[in-house]
Amino acid sequence: MGKTREETAEVENSNYFSTSTSKLLLMSLCTLGLYELYWIYKNWVHIKKKNKLEIMPFWRAFFGNLWLYSLMKYLQDDLNEANIPKLTPVSLLAALYFITAGLWNLPDPYWLIAYFSFVFMIPANTAILRLNENLAIDVKANDRMQGWNWLALILGGMFFILIVGETLNPS
Repeated sequence: MGKTREETAEVENSNYFSTSTSKLLLMSLCTLGLYELYWIYKNWVHIKKKNKLEIMPFWRAFFGNLWLYSLMKYLQDDLNEANIPKLTPVSLLAALYFITAGLWNLPDPYWLIAYFSFVFMIPANTAILRLNENLAIDVKANDRMQGWNWLALILGGMFFILIVGETLNPS
């Protein structure tokens, strides 16, 4: 049985998930990395729809460190198809993300480096912004903070400040 026009239009009109760099930075820090997993999940949902794959985006996000290279490879292929300049080598970005995220077990204060693993997602996020603008007529900027974002920023931000303060200035 074929897809309806609405289902076909939904896949064609769907975009990769992206956000402003500042929102990615703030949300990644204040959610202690959970926003990174959300970003990965949303992009796997898009890839699943677009490529008609039989995958489980939740588990690809849950094991995001292991699946980020594959996600970025799909993105690179779509960038090539749209004639948008290449992304920083995806293998390098994925490897640096994997290594940085794995540094959580270092002694104080060096383990804090792991919080900044999202930095290696920024080139992919920026490329997605360009791709979405190129492919879609009506792209909404995802740069505004909404209810859950504010809650995460306030509660997570306070928690992050407490963790950093205790790590850098133990009693």
